[in-house]
Amino acid sequence: MTADWLDTSVMDAEYWYSNLRQTVRFEEATRALAEQGHRYFIEASAHPVLTIGVQQSLEDAGVEAAVLGTLRRDEGGLERFVTSLAEGWVRGLSVDWSPLLAGGRRVDLPTYAFQRQRYWLEASAGSADTAASAPDAAESRFWEAVEHGDLAALTETLDVAEADALGAVLPALSSWRRGRVVRSRVDEWRYS
Repeated sequence: MTADWLDTSVMDAEYWYSNLRQTVRFEEATRALAEQGHRYFIEASAHPVLTIGVQQSLEDAGVEAAVLGTLRRDEGGLERFVTSLAEGWVRGLSVDWSPLLAGGRRVDLPTYAFQRQRYWLEASAGSADTAASAPDAAESRFWEAVEHGDLAALTETLDVAEADALGAVLPALSSWRRGRVVRSRVDEWRYS
């Protein structure tokens, strides 16, 4: 009714009578709380009918906040209350779980997608490592011979006389190299 903090000791019969007779300044009160930095709004009632109004007021004000209800019609037990706590917790609300989980212990969970952390290697433009990782001419000749399955070029590049031993390995090595090249291209498309 006042759109401001209220001393609850004055909530007597006259207050409630005035509350029924005067305009409720609900949106103003919601905006004032948001302007004061509040980002969690919890409706403690038998059914969270005001959560939608709070959410709309915050959206209209351009404020990102969590709006939660504690109970639902026909769901007034401990399970519903704990579910409401969990809803707040996943939205960043600090919750002391120790009374509920007495004797329990915390464990680190594996990382998952919702942490919004990237684990892909980022290539930096003009990196000094680029020149160091560039293949030299001999390496390029080696992989070209492998890709084409060219036994004569491979034995010449490696400077070995025993072509029979290389001939047995070359088909598998060539197939592996072609597969790596294809996967590398697909990865570039996927993560560019």
